[in-house]
This record gives sequence, structure tokens and C-alpha cells, in this order.
Amino acid sequence: MQYGLAVSDNHYFNRKPETPSKRQTMEVELAGSKIKVLTDKGVFSSAGVDKGTQILLKHTEQVAKSGTVMDLGAGWGAISISLARSNPDLEVLAIEINSRAIELIEANADLLNLRNIKTQQLSQVEDESIDQIWSNPPIRIGKPALHELLIDSLAKLKPGGEAFLVVQKHLGADSLAKWLENEQNHTVEKIDNSKGFRVFRVTKR
Repeated sequence: MQYGLAVSDNHYFNRKPETPSKRQTMEVELAGSKIKVLTDKGVFSSAGVDKGTQILLKHTEQVAKSGTVMDLGAGWGAISISLARSNPDLEVLAIEINSRAIELIEANADLLNLRNIKTQQLSQVEDESIDQIWSNPPIRIGKPALHELLIDSLAKLKPGGEAFLVVQKHLGADSLAKWLENEQNHTVEKIDNSKGFRVFRVTKR
């Protein structure tokens, strides 16, 4: 399934964004230091590290120190870069459908000499092969598409694996948590509630 079908052709969830490219170099703070990265129009959070991702990354002390983690909906790579820089023994799979975002992730990994970041399509990831998922998931693709995306993504986790998700409260964070727990039978714990965002730890049963 193309999970971006619920949004307009110019949106960053589509495979080939129609928004004219305007690549730029930007200074951001990730993993405790300021670095320069490439961003572009037509890619999620092109103006820097968005608030939700900043809140999620406050919890990276809980990231696996080794193994494989998935950055679902990676954009230009903020989460992937932060996790890869902090944990050089970790393999980070940056999952994207947006071709422009994929190019940026690969360019930023080269720019920062991060050899432990790999771009991949979700369909290429084997079930029960991932230790953790870290994601600011694409809520705006609509509930049916989001649910299907999360079902497919959580299937990639090893038994007992964890997903760390940040969701805006007013975009249905609590209802999503209830769906994950009551209908998908995962264990869900709210580990942060600040600035209009919830951060959930979802443990696969």
C-alpha cells in the first residue's frame, strides 16, 4: 500500500513530491551537539527539528545500544542521525517513501560520516528483525492508512521489542494508544506528556 494516498499530491508523504526543490544547509542540534545538515522543501520538517521530534529525542537514553532500530517516516533523517551519532554500534534503518527524503538521508549520512544509517522501504524489512522503532508517525495520512502502517511496522519488531512514538494530543494521541493496546494487544505506556505531545512506549506482545 502507498500510505500517502490520503493526502494531496504536493504533500511530503508522497513518493515523488511536486513541491519545487529548494535544498539548503541548516545548523541543528542533535545528540548533544550542533551539526550542519541538508534539508529540502517537500520533506517533513524542512525548517529544522520539529517540536514533536525534539520531545521524542529527550528519551534516547532508552535506545538500544546495539542491534537494529527503525526510524519510521524519517524525513531528512533527524531521528536516524541522533540515534546513529549516539550509538555507533547500532544499525539504524531509515524508512521513507519520499524519494527526496531518501536522497537527503543518504546525503546527510555521508556528510556526517555515519556508516550505520541505511535507507530502506518498509516492505524490505523482515518481520521480527527489529529491536526498536523510533518515530514521529505520519498522523495526517488518515486513520485507516496510519493503522495499516503501524500494523505493518510493529510486525517488524522482535517479540518484546519496543516502539517509541510521539503524537500530538489534539491529533488523537490517546485514541491511538487505546487502539494499540485494546485492539492490537500491545502494552502501551505514556512516558511523556509535554507541550501538547504524548510519547508512548509500545511493547510488542
